[in-house]
Amino acid sequence: MKKTSGIQDGLELTMKFPFNPKLGIDNPALCLGEDPGTNPEPAARVCVLRKDADSTFGFHMRMELDRDGHVIRQVVPGGPAHLAGLKDGDQVLQINGEYVHEQEHIRVVQKVKASGSRLSLTVLDEASYEKLRADKMSPISILSNYIPESCPRPKLCLVRNEGKGFGFTTSATGGVRGTFQLTVEDGGAAQKAGVPQGARLLEVNGENIVSFTMSQLTKKVQQSGSRVVLLVLDSSAWGEYESRGVTPSLAFAETSSLLYQPRKLHLVRCPQGYGFLLRQEKCLGGHGQFLRELDPGLPAEVAGMREGDRLLAVNGQNVEGLEHDDIVSLIQASGKQVTLLVISNEGDRFYSEIGTSPLLFYEDKNRDKVSKVDKMSRELPSPATTQVEETSSHARTEIENKAAQKSEE
Repeated sequence: MKKTSGIQDGLELTMKFPFNPKLGIDNPALCLGEDPGTNPEPAARVCVLRKDADSTFGFHMRMELDRDGHVIRQVVPGGPAHLAGLKDGDQVLQINGEYVHEQEHIRVVQKVKASGSRLSLTVLDEASYEKLRADKMSPISILSNYIPESCPRPKLCLVRNEGKGFGFTTSATGGVRGTFQLTVEDGGAAQKAGVPQGARLLEVNGENIVSFTMSQLTKKVQQSGSRVVLLVLDSSAWGEYESRGVTPSLAFAETSSLLYQPRKLHLVRCPQGYGFLLRQEKCLGGHGQFLRELDPGLPAEVAGMREGDRLLAVNGQNVEGLEHDDIVSLIQASGKQVTLLVISNEGDRFYSEIGTSPLLFYEDKNRDKVSKVDKMSRELPSPATTQVEETSSHARTEIENKAAQKSEE
């Protein structure tokens, strides 16, 4: 039997309609469709993803030179992102209901990581986003569940027991499990830590308490020792989140009240080098890269580096979980200058205790002055799966020698 192409088969099966002067069209069925010239208004869509067996969402997120915000790339065919309807070139507007279009890329990456096994993305296809840009419209204008900036954000409060307790009591709201309200004592530890009177309790030491009973919550607080970290929300704001279908979480927390925040350091190499030692050391939760033995008067100290700072990012790229040699290579590739993101030793301990990364709260105060190197396209890095071995104190020499070799070439 002779095979014919799909196009030929289609031509043979095409029905012909007689011309009707009243309708003014050969095929009256076409009258039922929309005008092909119609240009619909941009509309965002929500994609809900669940990690696959390999604990991945199946996509990369990039920051690109010719576009603002955060762009979806490399959607894995058949993966969670693909099955949820995510497409290459989609513009990310919200993560778990929070508007992130104008936030720092490295912080947005951490919001994805902090989502656990479930992730909700509000995105706009590339053509619709370009139409918004052409019309000089903000993506916020097409979002119905956007939380206004005026609405209070959750607060992360470190409450220290100085011998008189934590200074708050809890009560179940409406008798419903997992909904607790705080009564704060005047002059007590909680009030000093900034906990609002009547606040809704969301998390304790990084753990969501939505399924807790009162006895479980009491036990959790008692096991905290001399300090407890509370994520709370002003009672006046709860209705705003609830009405928009948004669950307030750690990712929403305001940064202005945090005791410990990442610091951005820009170092320009001098003939003696950068003047610091990079070492991998054991810490709470695994291993980390720490900055040691600062040389007085050299670029590291002048830029504001402190003994014991933990390295979080190099030139805007997250290095948490990367191998030591790979981090050395990143610094080496910078040539005569490098931008580092660091957190103090005490701050590192604070975030380790609540099981999250400081990068989740990083905001660049000078984002309009970001250098060209920080605007280079970046991928969402995958967590390192190999075990990193501790490196000796020759790391400083290794970094500086490689940088010198590169400059000579």
